Amino acid sequence: MSRPAIPDLAWWRGDPERWELLEFDGQHTEDGLPMDARWEDRQQALEALVRDPCQDDGNFARFLLLQETRWHGHSWGFSHSIELAALRVAEERHVEDVWLLWEAVCRSFDTWCGLPHHLLLAAGVSITTEYVKGSDHPQRDNLLEHLGKISQVTDEEVAQTLSQRRRYYGEILDELSGE
Repeated sequence: MSRPAIPDLAWWRGDPERWELLEFDGQHTEDGLPMDARWEDRQQALEALVRDPCQDDGNFARFLLLQETRWHGHSWGFSHSIELAALRVAEERHVEDVWLLWEAVCRSFDTWCGLPHHLLLAAGVSITTEYVKGSDHPQRDNLLEHLGKISQVTDEEVAQTLSQRRRYYGEILDELSGE
């Protein structure tokens, strides 16, 4: 059974005010289990973003990552939708996104284990480290300590991680769509 289709990417890209239709909507079932009424729509939008990346999708990807981070804080487990969002944000290679990515990584034990930590360094290893050092962000010391543990990573290894994850999800999404 296929999921009901959501509007195509052009529609979402056309007006950021529409994004609220994809906001995290945390609820609980009658049995007390956590749920998000909009996770499937958000997942479809994320899959479309991975299939058809556009240079102007950065803010949309950031919005979606924030919603996925909220969802993962409401529930337990790991959904690959948060990695799709983190991957799209990391691919923008904006150093200031390290805080949004760090929040996603630290959201839970499951996101800590599930998200590739190399995504934190997508803007460049030394650029990111220097940016964090010069920041007054409340998580500065925690992130610096973590970056120190992975500081042997090179920019080439980070690029390879991004490429591998993009290829991995591209193949899965192609397979799911029958391509």
